[in-house]
Amino acid sequence: MKNRRTVLKSAMGLGAGGALAAMAAGAAPGGRTAVKGGIRVGNLFFSSGLTGLRPEARKDPRAPAGDIKEQTDRILKAHQANLEALGSSLENVIKVTVFLADVRNEKQGMNEVYAQYFPKNPPARSAVGVTFPDDATRVEIELVAWLP
Repeated sequence: MKNRRTVLKSAMGLGAGGALAAMAAGAAPGGRTAVKGGIRVGNLFFSSGLTGLRPEARKDPRAPAGDIKEQTDRILKAHQANLEALGSSLENVIKVTVFLADVRNEKQGMNEVYAQYFPKNPPARSAVGVTFPDDATRVEIELVAWLP
């Protein structure tokens, strides 16, 4: 937690693009490495955006894909597993970006599940409305985390 705050303090006042650049520059040396679910740059993990469709819905578009809560839960479990495989955890997440198909009607459901994964000291977060290429995808989540 202390390391996460140190990185955030050093990036303050630079705006979104500048903050990410400052975080990457401040990461420990080691170059850029592809890892499951994203890219590692030194002591930082930049995830790919993950969606939470049920596996059967990926194969058959007529199969139920899951509601906003189910998809959010599936995504955050996947991010949690990826971070744990790297020796980190959701407690070390610095920034989360959430893309929602229907911000007005589904943000509350996403927030209910999100709060279970980030019960205290939640990371910085943005949530934006988007149009997905399919109707089944309700949410996509990407994150940046500190790797101790």
